[in-house]
Formats: sequence, C-alpha cells, structure tokens
Amino acid sequence: MGNIIVGLLLLAIVSLIILSLVRNKKKGKHSCSSGCAACAMGGKCHKEGKSGLHATVLEIDGMMCPMCESHINEAIRNNFSVKSVKSSHKTGITQIESEEPLDEERVRAVIKETGYTLNKIAVS
Repeated sequence: MGNIIVGLLLLAIVSLIILSLVRNKKKGKHSCSSGCAACAMGGKCHKEGKSGLHATVLEIDGMMCPMCESHINEAIRNNFSVKSVKSSHKTGITQIESEEPLDEERVRAVIKETGYTLNKIAVS
C-alpha cells in the first residue's frame, strides 16, 4: 500500500513539473539558463517569432568582472537602439535584442573602442 502512495505522489510531482514547463513554453519563456550563445540550437528556439526582435550574440575576449560587463552594455546602449543587452564576463558572451538588425561593422567598431576584443557575431 505504501509503494502505491509513494508512486502516486511521484506521478503527481512529475505531472506538475511537466505542466509548468508547458505553460512557460507557451508564454515564450525557455527552460535553459545559460543563454542562447551556449545553446546547440543557437537561439533558433525563440528567435524573432512572436516578439519580432532580432537577436545578436557577441563573443568578446577581455571581460574579467561585472564592471567589464557594464562597460560593454553601456557602449551598446549608447550606440544602438536596443530593447535589451546582457553581458557575462564568465562566458564572454553579450546578448542583444533589438527591433532592427544591428550594423555588424558598427558593432565591431564600438567594441574595439571599449578596448575589448570581439571574436564573433551571431545574428538571428
């Protein structure tokens, strides 16, 4: 009898977890935590689609701390019209969302002015 109760309890917990994941997916949220740049899908799971935003991912060398992240984020915000920008010194990745595609040459110039090294731009 005890095994049946434990089994039903586990089934209920797993069902709630799956239901939560489905609801989050319908709301446009994703379950990954490392960001699109580290994802095998490369941001294809939730690019433009409903939001109409363009995703740009930068791989940047030289960010060593949260202040470095702030320098990059500020440079992007000051030079481009963006909806969001988020940098990680731990991964060396900057993720940008904008209504219009960013000019890649201008992005390269802006990052170069900050003193960091831009290795790669991925646009979706």
